[in-house]
Amino acid sequence: MDNQNSERSNVIIGSYTPPDENGNGEIIKRVFFRQGKIFKDYGAFYNNPEEVCYIPELSDTTYTGNNIRGMCNNQEDMAEELFEQLDWQHPESLKEDWLVTGEWDYCDKCGKLFDCYGKTKCPHCGSDYNGGK
Repeated sequence: MDNQNSERSNVIIGSYTPPDENGNGEIIKRVFFRQGKIFKDYGAFYNNPEEVCYIPELSDTTYTGNNIRGMCNNQEDMAEELFEQLDWQHPESLKEDWLVTGEWDYCDKCGKLFDCYGKTKCPHCGSDYNGGK
């Protein structure tokens, strides 16, 4: 975790109380952040990957740091970028938007996800990259 993220690890937007062992008592309090009302816990994302770190606007779907990392091939840098930019939407939607608009792509050779805007080579394996399919 870089210094900026270390400082942010104390930031919590809204609040979340998980359900008890019987599935009761879950409380979600969303607060407006950049574009929508959400719950977002930087400390949970960076330090407690099994805890809920994000709940989007208009949904009670909960996401842990491990959920978001899994969406990003368990590539920490990509998961951090995705988490940091979430401000109202589901992480799957934001990731798909970035793939469709050509900001992110998968390398045909190594299969890794990367920021591809303006790139001519995969930053992981060095193979040629000619843009999206």
